[in-house]
Amino acid sequence: MSLGLTFNKISWNKLLIAYKLLNDALFILVIFFVLAMLAEGLLPGIVSSHLGLYKIMVVILVDITVINYFSAKLRIGTTKFSLKKTAFMLLLVLTALLFNSLLKADLVLNLFILFFAGLIFYFLYKTILLEKN
Repeated sequence: MSLGLTFNKISWNKLLIAYKLLNDALFILVIFFVLAMLAEGLLPGIVSSHLGLYKIMVVILVDITVINYFSAKLRIGTTKFSLKKTAFMLLLVLTALLFNSLLKADLVLNLFILFFAGLIFYFLYKTILLEKN
């Protein structure tokens, strides 16, 4: 039985409810993944010995795929929003993490790497996130 026949039998309201539940499940899965990564960072092996992080990522990718499929079937559009403030904060956090990871390195080498990482982030920001005129 094809999926097209299944959607004809299921009402639009039930599909919308399933779509919203999948979005909620995606939020919960992302929070679970972040907490699992945090636990893995604090106590290495505590998560990976029981449940691989790749399995969580596969479930998240399947959930995103089904959400995209349902949004196409329900004709739900997405709105575009500006990520400029978010990108700046992410750049600041990534720079702090990079500096922290190089804390035991020579100061000149650390500043050199941070300078070029900043240039790379600036050019990525300029090409990807800035709107074209």
